[in-house]
Amino acid sequence: MIGIILFFLFGSVAYGMYNSFGPGAKGLTDSIDEHARMHELGIAHTHGDN
Repeated sequence: MIGIILFFLFGSVAYGMYNSFGPGAKGLTDSIDEHARMHELGIAHTHGDN
C-alpha cells in the first residue's frame, strides 16, 4: 500500500518537473513576468486608483 502511494507521489513530482523544466515547458508563460512587463509598458490595470 505504501509502495503504491510513494509510486504516485514520486510520479507526480517527476511529471511536474518534466512539465516545468523539460520540453513541455515551452508553451508555459510566467504570469507575474507578463504582468510586470505590462506595467512597464503602461498598459496594465490599475491597482484600485479611482
